[in-house]
Amino acid sequence: MKVGERVGAILRAGFEVCEFLGYGVYEGDFLPHEAVGFLAEILVDTKVNNPRIRLDSGSVVYGCECWWGSEVEVKKRLAEYKEVKQVEISEVRKEYLKDIAEKEAKDKKKGKKKEKKDV
Repeated sequence: MKVGERVGAILRAGFEVCEFLGYGVYEGDFLPHEAVGFLAEILVDTKVNNPRIRLDSGSVVYGCECWWGSEVEVKKRLAEYKEVKQVEISEVRKEYLKDIAEKEAKDKKKGKKKEKKDV
């Protein structure tokens, strides 16, 4: 893939439903600072660049957050699904961070309960 080429990005797909992020342009490889997920964290921690896609909506998504490929190939893939849902990467990131915060709060609470039992 060359910088400036048109691409499409799919968040995830099941048997009948595909969550589609959109079409845009491959901008090259960059550190995925705003990306979320365990792979994004590893890439940032190890200072490894990752493909960056500027969607037509203006949003930026990284290769570690989606399945992506040429616009032509993604259009073919989308045609295979019964339903294609448009999703926004900003909402996906917000939900991911919310889930992480809730898990950390729950783990912290469990830790305090365990401390009380140990006393």
